[in-house]
Amino acid sequence: SAQPAQAHGTTQGRPIPIAVIDDGVDIHHIEFNIKGKIKAPRDASYRNSDPTPKLPDDNHGTACAGVACASGIHKACGVAPASRLLPIRNVSELGSKDEADSIFWAVEHGADIISCSWGPDDGNWWNPKDRLHKTRQPIAALTSDALHYAATHGRKGRGCIILFAAGNGNENADLDKYVSHPDVLAVAACNDRSSKSVYSDFGDCIWACFPSNDFELKRPHHNRPLTKGIWTTDRSGYVGEKRKGLADYISDFGGTSSACPGAAGVCALILSANPGLSRQEVKDILKLTADKIDMVQGNYNDKGHSKWYGYGRVNALKAVELALLLKRNPG
Repeated sequence: SAQPAQAHGTTQGRPIPIAVIDDGVDIHHIEFNIKGKIKAPRDASYRNSDPTPKLPDDNHGTACAGVACASGIHKACGVAPASRLLPIRNVSELGSKDEADSIFWAVEHGADIISCSWGPDDGNWWNPKDRLHKTRQPIAALTSDALHYAATHGRKGRGCIILFAAGNGNENADLDKYVSHPDVLAVAACNDRSSKSVYSDFGDCIWACFPSNDFELKRPHHNRPLTKGIWTTDRSGYVGEKRKGLADYISDFGGTSSACPGAAGVCALILSANPGLSRQEVKDILKLTADKIDMVQGNYNDKGHSKWYGYGRVNALKAVELALLLKRNPG
């Protein structure tokens, strides 16, 4: 467990703004439609202040936002339920100027954390012969510059914490220059049995992992997960996923798309406990408090890093406790 529920006894993320850059976010959903929850909404593709879904498949962003900071009003509680949501819709082509504009918008409008569950296409995780597995995925220069600006100038110079989903191709994330960007924290996915989710990307760039869904495999043997996925918010009404009759919520969200905003929520809990921390200090807290899982197969090196799990599974309770300790004992 990443233990966000236990950490809520100390802090629920107030009032840290989390920017979720994705497709549309249903800001009218009951879990987000409360006074003061939404901050600086933006549609970077349509150049307006309405980030709500506009296309039939604009469902991903609402689910990601729910994992990070659904308020717990009705049926979903995010990792940092008291945090503010800074929703930015971008459905433009990968590498477009809108990508960088989204990041700059987040920085200039006070985001402490930027969560990104998007990037270049992955190969099919179940097909080891997929050519995309070995394809280098570049990043646009303007986007790279925007990420560096966020990491160095965000939060009045303390630096925004930028997280990217590692990817779902069971492939080397180091080839993806979004995920492996030096200013990004790459988040992999582990399952509810404390091992790697079969699809999760891996590599030297992985900073940590966070629980998500998984699938059973017979060859090679991989146990069936205990749960079907992550419960989170769905786009309201008939246009949402509406899986198995669950209006406005879904019960089987997953992928590293879910792991990334989960870890972003933990970063919000850390900053809520100690707002003065720098970006590097938040990274170090995640590193020092992560749980080493799957010790047999994890292949952790002498620095405590695994290409499958980074420094381990994020532990929200330990992270918040260390943040508070550093606040009481600075330096």
